[in-house]
Amino acid sequence: MPFFALGTKQGLSQVTGNAILQDRAGYIWIGTQDGLNRYDGHEVRVFRHDKDDTASLNRDFVNVLAEDKHGHLWIGTRGKGLDEYNPLTDEFYHHTHSGSTGNKSASDVRVLEILDDQILFGTLQGLFSLNLNTRRIHPVNLEDIPAAPPTIHDLLRLPDGMILVASSQGLRQLDPKTGASAPFLPELFQTRPDSVEALFLDSRKRLWVAVHNQGVWLIDLSRKKILRHFEYQSDSPDSLTPLSTLSFTEDAQGNIWIGSVGGLNIYLTQEDTLVRIADSRLRPEGLSDHYIRSLYTDHNGTVWVGTHVGGVSHVTPHLVRFGKENPSRYLNTPDKRILGLAIDHHGDMYIGSINGLVRRRAGDERFELLPQADAPGPTDNEAVYGVYAARDGTIWAGCTTGLRRLPPGGHELEPREVDSPYYFVAMLEDQEGYLWVARPTELLKYDPANRKIVGQLDIPHVYGLLQLDSGKILVGGLGAIHLVDTSSTRILSSLEGSDHGFNTVTYLFRSRNGDIWAGTQGDGLFRLDIPSDLNLRNSQLAFFSTRQGLLSNAIGAIQQSSDGNLWISTINSISRLNPETGRIRNFDARDGALSEGYFIGSGTRDQNDLIYFGGTVGLTFFSPEWINHDSSVPKIIFTDLRLDNREIHPGDGDSPLAHPLSYTSHLVIPPRWSNINISFSSDNYVFPASQRFAYRMLGADESWTETDAESRFASYTNLPPGDYRFQVKTTNLDGQWNRQPDQIAITILPAWYQTPWAWLLFLTAVGGTLYAFIRWRMAGLLKRNMELEKRVNERTRALTEANKKLSHLARTDTLTGLLNRRAFTELFPGNDTPLPRRSNCALALLDIDFFKQFNDQYGHDCGDAVLQEMSTLLKENLRQNDIIARWGGEEFIVLLPESNLETAAEIMERLRQAVASHKFSWKKQALRISITVGLGVCIRENLDTSLPPVDQALFRGKKQGRNRLVIATSPG
Repeated sequence: MPFFALGTKQGLSQVTGNAILQDRAGYIWIGTQDGLNRYDGHEVRVFRHDKDDTASLNRDFVNVLAEDKHGHLWIGTRGKGLDEYNPLTDEFYHHTHSGSTGNKSASDVRVLEILDDQILFGTLQGLFSLNLNTRRIHPVNLEDIPAAPPTIHDLLRLPDGMILVASSQGLRQLDPKTGASAPFLPELFQTRPDSVEALFLDSRKRLWVAVHNQGVWLIDLSRKKILRHFEYQSDSPDSLTPLSTLSFTEDAQGNIWIGSVGGLNIYLTQEDTLVRIADSRLRPEGLSDHYIRSLYTDHNGTVWVGTHVGGVSHVTPHLVRFGKENPSRYLNTPDKRILGLAIDHHGDMYIGSINGLVRRRAGDERFELLPQADAPGPTDNEAVYGVYAARDGTIWAGCTTGLRRLPPGGHELEPREVDSPYYFVAMLEDQEGYLWVARPTELLKYDPANRKIVGQLDIPHVYGLLQLDSGKILVGGLGAIHLVDTSSTRILSSLEGSDHGFNTVTYLFRSRNGDIWAGTQGDGLFRLDIPSDLNLRNSQLAFFSTRQGLLSNAIGAIQQSSDGNLWISTINSISRLNPETGRIRNFDARDGALSEGYFIGSGTRDQNDLIYFGGTVGLTFFSPEWINHDSSVPKIIFTDLRLDNREIHPGDGDSPLAHPLSYTSHLVIPPRWSNINISFSSDNYVFPASQRFAYRMLGADESWTETDAESRFASYTNLPPGDYRFQVKTTNLDGQWNRQPDQIAITILPAWYQTPWAWLLFLTAVGGTLYAFIRWRMAGLLKRNMELEKRVNERTRALTEANKKLSHLARTDTLTGLLNRRAFTELFPGNDTPLPRRSNCALALLDIDFFKQFNDQYGHDCGDAVLQEMSTLLKENLRQNDIIARWGGEEFIVLLPESNLETAAEIMERLRQAVASHKFSWKKQALRISITVGLGVCIRENLDTSLPPVDQALFRGKKQGRNRLVIATSPG
């Protein structure tokens, strides 16, 4: 069962997973010894204590997590009591006890149980209650307990509303309404007064109780009867792991996971069997520590395992379709390659490895390395590349320098019988008992009884051997398949690969209905229909390759399950082929298959319909019954909002967010913002890296845009005012899209001049002015024609000057004197206003780094002064024909005509250096100012096409640390 690891390399704040929880938005929360972590499947946000922020986490050491009905997160800390996190305000509130017993008594919160009107929490010094109405804490006294309060290990709410309290002094039940307490089921636990460490109520209403040094009891509450007692047994590898049991959880199949200091067990409910998953010597892939501190099952059935020093791992048990085994862990060797596989009639498995022949007895989980009779020691064993189980129970091993046998019931490989400078890979016992063995140069017929070679064929690179009826075998080699008569050792006919489009044959297999299948090294597999005259030249071939749906054309081995499906191992996956319909389904690392691939010929099947494939990093085994359909419907999490390349948070002065984006259903964006960037993830943690997303903006997009897990964002520029709906959908493990997308309603507000009232006022003003002017002019003409002509001329000149002034004001930013956004848009190539030479132009978008701190620390006058001085630097360091404009806020935009990308980059880099070296000051206070620049080429002389890549380059520059020039990626 492969796990996926989440540790410090993936962003986790610390390696101890004390507590795990999924909130209603879909985030996974992880409490560690150094911070609270929120995980969205791709990125981790860490919350820590900040002494200058009273709304921050009160203590970084987190013991326990719980969520109430309002979606508030409750955090039990070590040493600082209870914290409450409100996701709508992104703030923490602190609850500490100030009673006569002092703050320390309620400071180390170990467990939580949220009730309707109170929160019960257990500490090192006893049990406490927080009244949710008054927000006051008071101690809860447990009756018949000595004066010294017990350490509370766990709390559990029963179906009848009673609370079970597990403590260092046993198990008690508490009535949360009256405060009355009494021993719980004394007839069962009176002889077990030891410390009770963990409690769990499963979906069948059975109670699991972990007792210190006494294992785990399974109790039927309705009958008040102990059903099972699990404890550590040194002679049973699947018994309960030793030392204290700390946590339980139930997976989607009803199995109970039991985590302890000594390892991890699973109780398989249907089989009524306990199996061990991890201990001090056994660790599945992705689980780097066997000391289990916490267990949790999320909404989609993924099980999360918090460890002591190995971070957090997760697995989705009902969707683990393939098991993985590494025999190397029993052999004290780092080499995990499984070169060959065979199972004898007793069910014993034999494996060819670099270290020699490995055996696992039927019913045993351990592998043993078999000695070779003529090898001085185990480390001197020859590698075994091919393994074959003969009918009499003899195991044949194709070694590096020859052929060896393991007699029936033997415990060591006999000395070489056939010396060879090359290894043997493929072997087959024919109907007469002769052994056909293949090495890279030829095919040999070997007589096991007399221990001698009795025949030879010059067929190179034989990997496929298959017994037919009437003393014939098929031999698949380099570029051909041959029909060989076993009696005469003669090739009867051949099928040339050059005539049919295949090269090396890697595997030959005969299905139960008699169909013959051939796997190849790079041409997929094909069904071979041999005519009745056995002339292979007239055979019909039906190919299945990547064109028909395989993930790879390099075939390792072929097996058939009891349902008739063919299972094919390849260089990077396992595929299932329905021979009747031709339908193919692929399985990769998401399902537990080895992405590193499988070896040629390394495949077999046992009597229980388990199929085995040997690969580069271990053994894959599975049953078709394990292949479950993923019926989950992932939910989208909207994670971040950026406007004009600025990350937006609630509480910012001009933020349109009242709450974090995850909790926002309607977003109203003022007209000052031109670029909208929304990031998203999902609550599906089965295999986040393989997820696909699709998004669209209803009202702007005609179709969906697909993207992968690496590009979980959408960006829109210059959306017209109006109402939109931004929708996102995603896939589950099987690639199925959720039919109902998640969405955010978005309203883009119009600028004042875009409103209907503004247009009405404008038209009224123009009409009224025109009417008054005409009346005035007519009256003047009648009275004083000459005088009016003079006055009209003077008036015309005045109006002309006024229009020029108004035009200048409308096109100029009043603070910096630069062009404004409107003017720049009109001057950009591709618009009506012509520019000298429209080819080879570049576009740059630059942003003053950390500009907000100047306003916050020194006031807006300082910010205005910085913007004015920046405009001066732009004019001084750019060319005369370069067009500069203030784009908005602290952003400036520059059009560089007659410039290729290389020239523009040199100009903008000189500008960036000039700004970085310039001495800014405010009221004799030196300021450090830098800029981040995104640069790209003009695309089709159109601003809407050219700007987004430049904007994205600016965004990457900020992500990379600011104060840099980033070149935009060319589209397409």
